[in-house]
Amino acid sequence: MNEVCRVYELPGVQRVTGETIRPGGLALTRRALALAALPVGARVLDVGCGAGATLAYLAGLGLQVMGIDPSRKLLRQGNGRSPRLTLTQGQGETLPFAAQSFDALLAECCLSLMDDAAALAEFARVLRPGGALILSDMLAGNPAGMAAARQLPLSCCVSGAFSRAQIEALLADAGFAITFWEDNTEALKQLTVQIIWEYGSLANFWGCAGEDGKGMETAVASLKPGYFLLLARKEV
Repeated sequence: MNEVCRVYELPGVQRVTGETIRPGGLALTRRALALAALPVGARVLDVGCGAGATLAYLAGLGLQVMGIDPSRKLLRQGNGRSPRLTLTQGQGETLPFAAQSFDALLAECCLSLMDDAAALAEFARVLRPGGALILSDMLAGNPAGMAAARQLPLSCCVSGAFSRAQIEALLADAGFAITFWEDNTEALKQLTVQIIWEYGSLANFWGCAGEDGKGMETAVASLKPGYFLLLARKEV
């Protein structure tokens, strides 16, 4: 997260997504947690925690939670949520935690905003052997469109979308084994419809983020974006 993605801070985005600020919301989180089968008291880090909606949900399950995010604005919003929550400002590529500090780590719709290899190395460092990585993010339905997306001036999840082969290779290089993969493009489509309803068009939405709305819309269309959820384990 070398640069805060200002799209997440737009007021209209939370009106559309709720405070989770991602496709699928807590429904996908619940699904992943059921697969991970974390015991009560497990130590969990939420990277890209935003305003802390997922953290509050995890704490309610009896998990020991910490969150980190680069956005001061979202963290201020989250700090008013509950005194039980610990939210830290920081980058996913340089986590301020000791090695093997956590049993599980969530990175939901945020790895695409980071130096992915550096961030995954950090994720592996702070997870215990066998620890769970819950990862959801943007999928490039047309990998040929990734080059144009990488040139977009706006730091956003679309510009960092992954092909399935790419994320599989990155995880293997970082010492993770994928145990579950699921396509959740339908959740992204539903969110897109809601954004169009809120802003009038996708071009208007990107324009509110300070970018050339038409140019962004063209690049996104070429990418044919989807959305994935996966569970991986740090290899022992």
